[in-house]
Amino acid sequence: MRRLFIQFYLLLVGCFTLAILLIGLVYQVSAERAGDRYLERMMQGSLGLLTGELARLPPAHWPARMAEQSRQLNLPLQIGALANQPLAREDQAFLAAGNIVIVEEDDTFLQRIRGTDQVLIVGPVPYLSYLHELHWVDVGLLLAIGLSLGLPILLWLRPHWRGLQRLEQTARRVGDGDLSSRTGLPPGSSLGQVGRTFDQMTEQLQAMLASRKQLTDAIAHELRTPLVRLRYRLAMLDPQPHEEERQGLERDLGALDALIEEMLTYARLDRPELPLQCSDVELGDWAQSRLADWQALRPEKRLERLVPGARLPWRGDVRLLDRALENLVGNALRHAGSRVTLRMELQQAHYLLTVSDDGPGIDPALAPQIFEPFVRLDQSRDRRTGGAGLGLAIVRRIARHHGGEVALLPSAKGASFCLKLPVHLDTNRHQPLTEADHEQP
Repeated sequence: MRRLFIQFYLLLVGCFTLAILLIGLVYQVSAERAGDRYLERMMQGSLGLLTGELARLPPAHWPARMAEQSRQLNLPLQIGALANQPLAREDQAFLAAGNIVIVEEDDTFLQRIRGTDQVLIVGPVPYLSYLHELHWVDVGLLLAIGLSLGLPILLWLRPHWRGLQRLEQTARRVGDGDLSSRTGLPPGSSLGQVGRTFDQMTEQLQAMLASRKQLTDAIAHELRTPLVRLRYRLAMLDPQPHEEERQGLERDLGALDALIEEMLTYARLDRPELPLQCSDVELGDWAQSRLADWQALRPEKRLERLVPGARLPWRGDVRLLDRALENLVGNALRHAGSRVTLRMELQQAHYLLTVSDDGPGIDPALAPQIFEPFVRLDQSRDRRTGGAGLGLAIVRRIARHHGGEVALLPSAKGASFCLKLPVHLDTNRHQPLTEADHEQP
């Protein structure tokens, strides 16, 4: 808002100054030149008589005559050599031709005494000095008027300023998850209609999110109830199905249960008001403590941890970090040929947690899609490998809730995902959760 005031003020003052300069230019071209010509003609008569008289007198009588004439005109009079006058060549030629020259630097009039190389110098003339002083007075008045414009502009902009500030504060609170926040602008405000529209949008957004949460909870409850019944009836079947068929049914029921859990997790993370349960942790030690659990997902494949010698202290929601790394490491182990690497490093104000595998890799052209929910890839990374298609979408939600991001890095072999987290969790953690940013760290 301060920038808006400054821009508007500078624009108004600039336009005002330009208009005054144009008016001054017209005045200078017309009025000042006309005044100078009138003054020259007026002085030409007096100076012409005096220089004509001096031309007829011997030079020895000039001082007495000039002293007498100086008292009559009440102006200083003196005589100087034409060659010594600080004039341009054109002005000297103009003066040598018998014309009057006005020297603005010292406010004097010059006219050559006919038949000599001497010049009659009249001045400084008070009127010319007054014109110069009046010029600076005009400049000062223009500056004072320009500065005085700031007060009415400020008085006019102040209610708009306060209204925009309330809109900005409300938008920030809504962005931070407080959907009950309202602008509360008075009806007479110039931004009242904008505020009411914003409040209506917030109310609709609040109602939509509440309805979606109720729908998600209801669907999860309604789906889990028949799952429990199916497991019970499967256990009560008599005679029991073959072991292979029973294991297939258990796998399908487990996949459906995992899908419900993934959907609930994604729905919770999709809410901007999700509170983080922050705690302090050293990332290297934490990853070492979780390494055995991740390795148990695919014991036949090798999982390595690469960390720098320095410690990596971090503050954030360790529960969500565990879920994000488990999804990335689990995907890598599922698609790797034989080896997965977890690398942790510090880069400026961010930690880079990179998970790489030696599997078939991912087409870089598909990078903008893989973090969207329920998106599956072709070739080897498809539905046959398991998963609900929500793992990477959940990782991105977790990263953004911490003010970070996740990206697919270029890799010569296999796939490489980098989870970028700020070293210090700041208040700017609520990034747009629906915007697909794919900036690589």
